[in-house]
Amino acid sequence: MIHISYTERSKTMKTIFLSPSDLAFLYQESTWGFYQKYTSNIKRPPVIIPKVFTTIDVLTKMTFSNKNMASFDKSFPDGLLVDADKWVKSKPISNPDFPDIEISVRGKIDGLLRFSDNTHSVIDFKTCEISESTLSKYIRQLSCYGYALRHPNSSAGYSVSVNEKIGLFVFQPNSFDMNESGKANLSGDFKYIEYSWDEEDFVKFISEKIIPLLAGKEPMPTEKD
Repeated sequence: MIHISYTERSKTMKTIFLSPSDLAFLYQESTWGFYQKYTSNIKRPPVIIPKVFTTIDVLTKMTFSNKNMASFDKSFPDGLLVDADKWVKSKPISNPDFPDIEISVRGKIDGLLRFSDNTHSVIDFKTCEISESTLSKYIRQLSCYGYALRHPNSSAGYSVSVNEKIGLFVFQPNSFDMNESGKANLSGDFKYIEYSWDEEDFVKFISEKIIPLLAGKEPMPTEKD
């Protein structure tokens, strides 16, 4: 049974705040490392991301913010890019079979596409290879944001009408040039990849996979751990 906890809570209930990106990376790479982080606050050493990726992210959002994406490319959705870098936090999800913990997702969205019917799609910007194996792992991350936007943690929380579509704008650099004045340009393919998400499936995943994992015994580490 799937249960979204709104009012009745155990006095010993512990709320675990889940970072959406951990479903794309840490959980996939190491359930042991995931367990260590969320039960004992033992974290892996942080990954050092080169500043150039942050620069690309900031410049990309500045270019598209509050503009219709279809005006740049007719293959892009006919929606306005809004609300970049908003923080969201969801109401908790619980499982009555494990009454001591509940999961709330908390993170920062890259942005939303607002459509003419005033519905929104959660989107994210990535600089990486444009391939299914690389991109599909982000579906759960974006599903976290969709759930939090539909079910904010409080009445004051950020909330919009979210549809069943999520998407990735992906920049894959593939060429570099430089002119005589010393100006350099990095260029490549920029594509929109759309997926669907299902709220019931997402809640079921959190309730039946993540909560039992974190409420149970510590999993054994693998050789990669």
